[in-house]
Amino acid sequence: MKSMRLRVLAVIGVCIGLVACIGPEGPKGATGGQGGEGVAGPAGPEGAEGAAGPQGAAGPQGDQGVEGPQGTQGDQGDQGDQGDPAVLPFELEAAGVAGVITDGTGQPVAGGKVVFVSAADVMAMQAQPVDLALSPADAATSAVDEPLEDLLDTRGDQYTSVDVDAEGTYRLQTLPAGNYYVVWVPSDTDALHLPGGSRCRVAVASDSIVGSRLDIKVSGNSSPEANYVGSSACLNCHGRHRSFRTAHRVGLGVPGVSGPLQDLSPWAEFGEGLEPFEVGTTLYFYGCDPNRSGFSKCAVSDTDPTIAEPTAVVAFEVELARDLSKAPGTPGAYTMELINAQGAGSVRYDVLLTYGGAVYKQRYLTRRLNANGTFSYHMLPVQRNFDGDTAIPGTNNWPWRDYNSGRWYDFAQQELTEPSNQNAFDNNCAGCHFTGFSLKGNATDGWSASAVADPNGDFDFNGDGRKEEINTGCESCHGPGSEHLEASPRGSHIVSPSRLTSGREAAICGSCHSRPKGIGGGATDAPLSADGHMPRPGMRRADYVLEHTTRVDGAASDFHASGDSKSHHQQYTDFIRSKKYRNGAILFSCSNCHDPHGNDDNTAQLRFSATDNAFCTQCHSDKADVVPHVQTVTGNEHAGVDAQEFECVRCHMVQTAFSGAARPALRDAFPANQPVVQYLFGDISSHRFEVTRRAAITSQPVAFTQDCGFCHAFVLPNQ
Repeated sequence: MKSMRLRVLAVIGVCIGLVACIGPEGPKGATGGQGGEGVAGPAGPEGAEGAAGPQGAAGPQGDQGVEGPQGTQGDQGDQGDQGDPAVLPFELEAAGVAGVITDGTGQPVAGGKVVFVSAADVMAMQAQPVDLALSPADAATSAVDEPLEDLLDTRGDQYTSVDVDAEGTYRLQTLPAGNYYVVWVPSDTDALHLPGGSRCRVAVASDSIVGSRLDIKVSGNSSPEANYVGSSACLNCHGRHRSFRTAHRVGLGVPGVSGPLQDLSPWAEFGEGLEPFEVGTTLYFYGCDPNRSGFSKCAVSDTDPTIAEPTAVVAFEVELARDLSKAPGTPGAYTMELINAQGAGSVRYDVLLTYGGAVYKQRYLTRRLNANGTFSYHMLPVQRNFDGDTAIPGTNNWPWRDYNSGRWYDFAQQELTEPSNQNAFDNNCAGCHFTGFSLKGNATDGWSASAVADPNGDFDFNGDGRKEEINTGCESCHGPGSEHLEASPRGSHIVSPSRLTSGREAAICGSCHSRPKGIGGGATDAPLSADGHMPRPGMRRADYVLEHTTRVDGAASDFHASGDSKSHHQQYTDFIRSKKYRNGAILFSCSNCHDPHGNDDNTAQLRFSATDNAFCTQCHSDKADVVPHVQTVTGNEHAGVDAQEFECVRCHMVQTAFSGAARPALRDAFPANQPVVQYLFGDISSHRFEVTRRAAITSQPVAFTQDCGFCHAFVLPNQ
C-alpha cells in the first residue's frame, strides 16, 4: 500500500450525478396596499345612495401583507448543485486565499484540508514512465502513476495546506509564489466524500488567486452498505437521458428487440448482424489449423469454399436461421445450428443475446443450463465484422470471423463439443458490461452472473423472472444509489466523477478499458476481487490494482514493439502513459475528450469532431496553424498539400489496435517491378498521443502509411 494513504475507501460509489435541482422559492406576498380616507361631510337625512366620490388622498404606508403561498417546484434541471451554500461572510486574505467547501447538496462540508500541490512536481513525474509490467503489489506502491495522490503520499507534509473548519470554510493567510493544483482531502473520519474537488485539474498561478475567494465543490460517496437500484430509479428525478444513445447502453441486446433503456437511433446499420439470420445463411469453417495462435483457428466464408477450391476441407458448418413463427425476444426466434462436416452430429443453439453492434463487430450468445440449475452464457463461434472485406489480407479481416471455434469443435477427434465452464461469458465479460454485477458459482458447477433488477431492464439474464440492467447504466460510473435515492437533502451519497482527482476518474473507465487479469471468477479479463465484485467507482488506482488484479495490465502480446496497443479495450492502458495524464498545466482524464453521457453528433461520445484541430489547439496554441508544425517536425513545407489534410489525430492517434476487421491504409504499388504491399490500420486509435515513426511500418500501423507514403513510397520497404 502507498505510504500516507489518503484513506482506503472501501466503497467508492457513483450514479452519474443523480442530483435533482430544487425549484426556486415561491415569490413573497404582495406588499399591503396604501389606504386612503375621504373627508367626511356633515350628517344629513338618510337618502338614496349617491354616486361614488373621487379617490381620497393617499394614507400612510400600510402594514406588510401576509406572505404569499409557496411557489410551485421548478422544472427538473440538468444535474447541478442545490445552489451556493448559506455560509457566514468572511474577510478575504490579502496575501492568501479563502473559500468554502461544498458537496452535491450545496451545503458546506466540514473538516479535511486544502492542499496546494506543486504543478512543477507533477510535471517532474514524466521523467519516470508508468510501468505496466509491475506486479500488483509493486504497482500499488508506485509513486508515479497517480499524479496528485502519489505526491500527497510522498510529499504531502511539505506542501502548503490549510484546515477546513466546522463551517466548511478555509482561510490561508499566505500562499507562496508558484503554480498549484488545489486539492481537497477529506478527514480520516469522513467516509461520505472523496478526494479531489473542482479545482484540482487545472494548475493555477498563485498571483491569480491570492486575495480572492476560491470555493471548491467535492464529490460525495456511498457507504459499503449501499445497494444498486437500477437506472429507472434515476429517471424519477433526472428524466430520460441522452446516455441511452451511447454504445455503453447497447453493448448487449436481445435480437430484434430494443429495451426501454436503449436507443439505437444513432446506428442506422445496427441490425446488420441479424440480416443473415433473416434470410438464412450457412457459414463454412475451413482451412482450420488448431495450432494457429490466437482465438481464430479457421477461415470462415458464407459461400462453399469447395466450389472454388475442391481440395478445401470444411471442418464444420454453422446455419443461421430466423423462425418467423416466434416473436423476437423469445427462445428459438434466432438460432445457430452447428453441423459436423467431417462426421455425424449437429446441435442447434438459441441466440438469446447479441454482443456489440454499435462499433465494428457483433457476436452472439447462447444459454446453457448448469448442473446446479443455474444458467451460464457462452459466445458462439462466429463474429460478424461490419467492415470486413475478403480482399483484405488475413482471414480475420473478412466479413465473418472465427471466434474461438476450438471451444465448439474438437479438431483432433473431428467432433462437436462445448466450451468449459471456465470460458463462460458470466465470469469473463459480464463484469464490465453489467450494472450492479454479481457472480456466483465456480468452474466445477458453472458460473452464473446477474445484474441489478430493473423493471425497464433489457433481459432476464439469470432466469429469476425479473429483467436486469445488463448494460452500463448510471450506477456503473456513479456507484450504488440506494442511499442517494433516500437521502435528504438531495445530492448526497453519490459519486461525481468530474470532482474526483483525475487519477480516480480515469480509473473508473480504466478498470474496463484496460486488459488486467482479475482475482475472482477464475482470474479472467474481468477485474474481479476475491469475492467476485467489480471495483467501486471512485477507487484510486493503488487500491484497484492490489484488490482486483493478479496482472495489472496487458500481456506482452497485447502490445506492438513500440509500446502502442495492439489489442482492443486498452485506452486506459495507453492514456496513463501519456503526457496528458501527468503534466504541469492540465491533468486530463477521459471526460476531457469524451462525454460519458453521450454526444448526439458523435457515436464515439467525443465532445468534438475528431477531424477538428481546434480542440487540440485550445491548449497547444503554438500549433494552431498545423502546417508550420509539420514543417518543423518533417523539415518539409509540403507546399503542394491541402492544409485540411493536416489533422492532429492522423499522426498522434493512429489506429494501432484491432477489434474487428483491419482497415486498408496505403496501397504501395511502387516500384512497378516489386510486389504490391497493402498496409493496414486497426479500428481503435492509440491514446498515447505519441507519433511512432516510419521505421515501424513493417510491424504496425504508423502515420506514415497514410497519405505521406503516397508521395514518399521510395522509402517504404519492399515486402
